[in-house]
Amino acid sequence: MKLGISHQRPEELTSERFDALHRLGIEAMEVRTLVDRADLDSLGELKSRVETAGFEIHEIMLDDLYSADSFTLATAERDRDIERLCQFVTDLGTLGIRHTTYAWNTGGGYQTGTTTTRGCATREFRASVAEAMPKRFTRSYDDTFMWDTYSYFMNRVLPVAEAANVRLQLHPNDPPMSHQGIARIFRSTAAFSHAMDLIEHHPNAGVLFCVGTWAEMLGPDGRGENINDAIRQMSDRITQVHFRNTSGHLPDFHETFPDNGYINLLSVLRTLREVGFNGMVVPDHVPGGGHPEEAYTFGYIRGLLQATEG
Repeated sequence: MKLGISHQRPEELTSERFDALHRLGIEAMEVRTLVDRADLDSLGELKSRVETAGFEIHEIMLDDLYSADSFTLATAERDRDIERLCQFVTDLGTLGIRHTTYAWNTGGGYQTGTTTTRGCATREFRASVAEAMPKRFTRSYDDTFMWDTYSYFMNRVLPVAEAANVRLQLHPNDPPMSHQGIARIFRSTAAFSHAMDLIEHHPNAGVLFCVGTWAEMLGPDGRGENINDAIRQMSDRITQVHFRNTSGHLPDFHETFPDNGYINLLSVLRTLREVGFNGMVVPDHVPGGGHPEEAYTFGYIRGLLQATEG
């Protein structure tokens, strides 16, 4: 497995930033850009810059299109935006970039407040507060509607991904619960199984396994999902891992440091080794967001990776 970093943007990737990432032991990265800056030449320049600096570019994703309302809600712009995404995927394939992320995240509040963990500000979510939020749109969108738009999207994008040899990484809904009148269908392990059935287990359909979001899930019995079982179930689908911890699962949780939550992350890494995962592991969110917090988190994950070797 490779220690990676996510949420990197082209304008942030200075020589000073690259030097800092080397000191943290980073080997690979996810870079986010915008669709109007994602032509073939711009993507090629970005790939060259990252690789010249000594890093693997695991994926590039479109910050403004990876979870667009046009896809999820079937707006008038849907087919136009699908064409734009398909061109982007084709260009990734031309450049030898093998992954990009998408999600079905329309609607819902990402957080309902802020709390602290070890003195650092961190995201908090309370289901009762989220359920009281007004609807985002004038109508509601149920599970059936969202599954229909998902099928429409995948039926058009997957053949392009196959031709380009690019895997589409599906990120779960975060938070994994429906609210604001919009169904958030990727809220359980069972939902991912259903998605794979819908697309007939297409080899270019991958999963970005977000440990933190899985930790937030309520689970079939209200006691949380079994993360290790979910990893085993989706083993050959997992293309990247977001690696963070939470205080608990729904209805209420906050994000915390990797050694300070309710999930045994050493056990999670051992299961990833067991199923043969050899991709990028990244701490997608770090409490506080400063350099000391970032360095601590990367160092802790590096220690866990070494503890599971051999």
